[in-house]
Amino acid sequence: MNIVISDDEQLAREALSIILLEICPDLHIYEARNGKELIEVVERIQPDAAFVDIRMPGKSGLEAIQEAAPLAPGTQWIIVTGFADFQYAKEALRLRAIEYLLKPVDIEDIRVLLTKIQQTAFMQIVEKNKAFESDMLSLFHGLIRNWGELEEAENKPFSRIRCQIIYMDSYYSETEKSAAIKLFFNTIHSTMPRHYHKDLELATLIMPNGEWAVVGRYTSRQGAEQLDDLFASISELVQRVEEPGIAFTLLVSDECNSYTSLLDEVTVINKNSHIRCSLGISLSWTKADLLEAASQPTISQQCHILLKATDEYYKRNYVGYMDAIEQFIKNYDGQQNSVIEATPAFSRFLNCSIHAPLLTPTKEEAWFQSLKSVGENLLDKKIRQIETKTDLVTKTIAYIENHYSGDITLGRVAEQFCVTPNHLSSLFHKRTGTTFMQYVTKLRMLKAKELLSDPAVQVQQAAEQVGYFSSRHFTKLFKEFFECYPSEYKKQIQMKE
Repeated sequence: MNIVISDDEQLAREALSIILLEICPDLHIYEARNGKELIEVVERIQPDAAFVDIRMPGKSGLEAIQEAAPLAPGTQWIIVTGFADFQYAKEALRLRAIEYLLKPVDIEDIRVLLTKIQQTAFMQIVEKNKAFESDMLSLFHGLIRNWGELEEAENKPFSRIRCQIIYMDSYYSETEKSAAIKLFFNTIHSTMPRHYHKDLELATLIMPNGEWAVVGRYTSRQGAEQLDDLFASISELVQRVEEPGIAFTLLVSDECNSYTSLLDEVTVINKNSHIRCSLGISLSWTKADLLEAASQPTISQQCHILLKATDEYYKRNYVGYMDAIEQFIKNYDGQQNSVIEATPAFSRFLNCSIHAPLLTPTKEEAWFQSLKSVGENLLDKKIRQIETKTDLVTKTIAYIENHYSGDITLGRVAEQFCVTPNHLSSLFHKRTGTTFMQYVTKLRMLKAKELLSDPAVQVQQAAEQVGYFSSRHFTKLFKEFFECYPSEYKKQIQMKE
């Protein structure tokens, strides 16, 4: 944590600094000798907390706090003074100081106060992450279109955004894959607090195609380093959890300077995600890696064919699967060395995704025959009935209607029905013509409109009753759907009445 001590007496600053570092040696402590320096330091470092003396030359501590507070909304203010003056205490409360300490300070009081500061700073980060995650869901699911205008209106500080998209390939049953995903992302979520930083906002979410993403926006070098460390820990986790029948592959974006540029970046990554078949699954790849491999037409074509083969396999479409495998084998003959070199990666992908036998070195013919045999086995398997798929979507819609006011996500519903987000996302979109998140949001907006028609229901109450903790985010969505703010809609209703 970053702490500022502002006092015109050097001995007082040194004494408090010694106490703070004795309790928490990892603190970064900055000093200010007067109110003017306090304002400058606070604006520059955005501290977690500031210990401020009241009587200082020039601007008083209270005057400096009043001027500095808007520059650092997350800073917690503590008054440290030798004067037990009621007016001072009253003014400190007005400025939302969290504590009023009399000199000489007691070390146990400081110990308790530091714990309180740390807990509050942690909760501030959690709330910022929630708001950021809501923004990312709206961005990727197309719930809000004019992001450029909104970012400009919010006047966000200099920031950069990066994301990791996580693809899963597995031949496990839907129930087994659902359990594996739950364990994998529970581990990620338990890891994330170790990388929390006031200059970093983090979000985990499911994309419209059912893949997961971890997104981070940072406003300083320290925030960027924390995001790099988180991405590295997820990369290590991917390799630890790899099994013969399941693999998670990471595709990492470049640095982006806006939401809209991030959306473009992710579009490019998704478009080239098939290249993981040739690069190798259960690893981490950058956008540059994808584009370099995709620039080789024969490699890109073979990757597309293999994804089509796995898709037809899971549809239990024998003819479609065999056609794709025949095309793959035909293209293999006489191709460039680079494509032949990618064959072990192709083999690992097929082994993991449809349980096809692995390629034995120098025995391509036997491997090709084994791929055909996998297809022939499809004829012995019962074709999944359409009614089963329809029933899952029907149950999902019923679940949404009963739980829309809670923390409902595609991941939670998929877990409820023991299927993967990818599977549920695909079925839901085919049946309804819309994504899961778009369906939930539209239902929530219609319910909110009903609630706001009641004069007794306030905007914040309506937001909470349809599942939004943030009235800011609710207001943005409401305006997107109905082209007016919730408050304007209430006035329109009142005028009609």
